[in-house]
Amino acid sequence: MAEKLVSLVDRAGRILECFSRGEPALGLPQISVRLGLPKPTVFRILGSLARHGLVDYDRATNLYRLGFAPLRLADALLHSHPIRAKARPVMQTIRDALNETVILSLREGDHRINIDSADSRQAIAQLLQLGVRIPLYAGAASQVLLAGLADSEIAAYLARTALVPFGATTLTTPEAIRKRVTKIRAEGWALSTGEFTQSSAAAAIAVPVTTPHAATVAALHVSVPKARLDAALQKRCLAALTSGAKALSAALG
Repeated sequence: MAEKLVSLVDRAGRILECFSRGEPALGLPQISVRLGLPKPTVFRILGSLARHGLVDYDRATNLYRLGFAPLRLADALLHSHPIRAKARPVMQTIRDALNETVILSLREGDHRINIDSADSRQAIAQLLQLGVRIPLYAGAASQVLLAGLADSEIAAYLARTALVPFGATTLTTPEAIRKRVTKIRAEGWALSTGEFTQSSAAAAIAVPVTTPHAATVAALHVSVPKARLDAALQKRCLAALTSGAKALSAALG
C-alpha cells in the first residue's frame, strides 16, 4: 500500500511538472503521451489534483491548467524561507544602486532555482521566471553554486549529467566546465551571456553567498541586457554584488 501511494505521488508530481509558462494549458492526451501513462490513469490523478485545487479543468476547451493552490504554497514557501527574508533588503539595495534586476538563487540537488528577484524599473530590462530548475553548468549563478561544491562532488555531478546545449554559449564538455570552475574560485564571480536561453541578448554577473566557513549557500546575480553591459556597468555590478553578498553572509551568521 505504501509503495502504491508513493507511486501515485510521483505520478502526480510529474503531471504538475508538465505545466510551464510556455505551456500553461494541456489536454489529457498530451499529458498521457508525455509521461507514457495510460489516459485513464492520468485522468484519475488529474481529478484528484483538481479536487485539491492543484489543477483546474476548462470544460469549454478540454484543457487543464494549474490551479491556485500552487500559488498559495509558493507564497508560503517564499515568505517563510530564512535566506529569502534576509536577502530581500540586500537585493533591493543592489537594485536601487544599479537599476538592474537582481536575483537570489539556491541549489536544489543538481539544479539551481531562482527563488526571488528585485526587478529593474527600466523600460528595457531582464525579468526572470522564478521556480524554474536550471542545470548547474548553465548560467553564471549556476556556475557559482557549482564552484562552491567539493571537487569530488563536481566530478560525480559531471559523470551523471548530460551536458546538453541550451544556448549558443553553453559549455558542454567536462573540461571546459572544470576550467571555468577554477576561474570562478580564483576570481570570486562569474559572467555569462545567453547560456540557458536561445537569446544571446541577456547577460548575468553572479557572486556566491557564503557562510563564515566559506560554504556556498546561495548565489546573487544581476541580469542585464547584454547591449547595456559595458565595462563601467560591469564594474558597478560586481562591486554592488560583492558588497551585498558580504552583508547577506553576515546576516545569515
